[in-house]
This record gives sequence, C-alpha cells and structure tokens, in this order.
Amino acid sequence: MFILDSVLIGGLRFVFDKIAAAVDTELNDDTALREQLLAAQMRLELDEISRQEFEEIEADALARLREIRERRQGGEASALSPKDYKITGIEASFEGEEHD
Repeated sequence: MFILDSVLIGGLRFVFDKIAAAVDTELNDDTALREQLLAAQMRLELDEISRQEFEEIEADALARLREIRERRQGGEASALSPKDYKITGIEASFEGEEHD
C-alpha cells in the first residue's frame, strides 16, 4: 500500500511540476501580446476599430509587456538581453588615403 501511495504521489508531483512550468512559461511569454498589438494596429488601419479602442488595447498590452519585462529582470541589476535592444543602424567613417 505504501509503494502505491508513493508512486501515485510521485506521479502527481511530476504532473503538477510540468503544469507549473507551463504556466510560468506562458506568464513570461510576450509573443501573444505582441501579436495582439499588431492585430489591433492592422484593424485600426482598416478602420475596423476606432482610435480610442486601439489606444485602450495598446495601453493594456504595453502595461502587461512591462510587467513581463520586470518579472524577467527580477532582481538582476539591469542586465540587457538581445530582446531589450535593437540595432537600427551603423555609422562608419574612413580616414586615410583615397584610392583611384
């Protein structure tokens, strides 16, 4: 009886650990929010929603994205990940002899 109980409890613990990991991943995934924001922007451009409705959706999505970013950073001292910055251009100059 003890073996059956420990196997059952071990199996349940495994399942609950997997569920907790899936929930944690879902809470920290901003892909769905970014897609929702993009869809709202497209609907605005197609005049399916008003500017006010878009601004409400945008404010909600940006607030939730901010919460996700804060959860990700946690106690880390402003560590940047590749998702936190974007290279928009590169400036280069050359000083030297010109070749014909």
